[in-house]
Amino acid sequence: MSRFTLRIATIAGIPIYLHWSFWLLVLWILLSAAFSPYASMGFIVWRLALIGGLVVSVILHELGHAFAAKAFGIPTRDITMYPFGGVASVARIPDKPLQELVVALAGPLVNLLLIGLFSVVLLLIGEVPEWSADALIYTGEGMLSFQAWLVSLGVLNGVLALFNLLPAFPMDGGRVLRALLATKLSYVRATQVAALIGQVFSVLFILLGIYSNPFLILIGFFVFVAAAQERQHAEQRTAMQGFVVANALLREVPLLSVNQTLDDAIRLLLDSQARSFLILDPLGMPAGSLSREQIIEALSEGRPRSTSLTQVMDADLLMVSPNLPLHEAFHLLNEKHKPFLVVMQNGQLLGIVDAENIAEFLLIRQAEEGAR
Repeated sequence: MSRFTLRIATIAGIPIYLHWSFWLLVLWILLSAAFSPYASMGFIVWRLALIGGLVVSVILHELGHAFAAKAFGIPTRDITMYPFGGVASVARIPDKPLQELVVALAGPLVNLLLIGLFSVVLLLIGEVPEWSADALIYTGEGMLSFQAWLVSLGVLNGVLALFNLLPAFPMDGGRVLRALLATKLSYVRATQVAALIGQVFSVLFILLGIYSNPFLILIGFFVFVAAAQERQHAEQRTAMQGFVVANALLREVPLLSVNQTLDDAIRLLLDSQARSFLILDPLGMPAGSLSREQIIEALSEGRPRSTSLTQVMDADLLMVSPNLPLHEAFHLLNEKHKPFLVVMQNGQLLGIVDAENIAEFLLIRQAEEGAR
């Protein structure tokens, strides 16, 4: 992740980050509490306690998506918390509509399970408070009640589940809509329809935000942009059908040797347009990869330029056949987070394939088809 995110935990191998913009939400809560008619230390603590519980609920919501995706063999790279909620970055979209339906519903299901858990805890504690809207806007008077906090958090989980089930793609409800549409339409057409509906909702969010809560404006922009990106990804995936890695092969590969140093890599980085390099062993066989980010990281760690490339390279190369379907190669690049795939045939190096070359290949195909 970027330097603008803070890693707060790792659960089941999935790193969880706070995006820098999340602190805007905390600042807004503090300022709104400070200028509220109920302004007091107790009121501020109550608001922070509610948002803390809600953050944990959102993380569990996203883990629900992650674990459901894992059941279908789809890993999750990370979960990032934003002011408008969490985003689980899965390596790819499930191939079958039913799988996407299950993954999409897993998040809201977690919120419903939390409501059930809170209810059981309240019954075990006894003296369940009578809930009213005032519980969510605690005035700061009297002692903070754990029971009232659980009731309020349960209500917020219900709101979270219902809000996420709105058919505003790419929210959970939008993904449910696409999954259902995909049973009758093509995947790309289903995505286009769901994305359009999502963007209509995004405009409504923005309009409502202007007259009520400013955070609805932020959510609206996020939904609009994310829906457009999902549509683009679906169109790219469809465009890759029928093509293999050999069609997008990069034969002129930027090469380095295991006998060279970090200084050699820096010079090649500055002297060329290459942003990642394939490192060969003395026999001319692939031994590792080195990206611009790895070079910068090595320098940031204080490694001297005389450092051998064997100490900073990534020796975990992904070797693929030139006959591998192009969309599978694209999935591999995203899933494994590698700068490129090494293309081999009969023990011979043919070249590499990376996301940029795939994108250029698709642009060329699109231009040719448009001309026809």
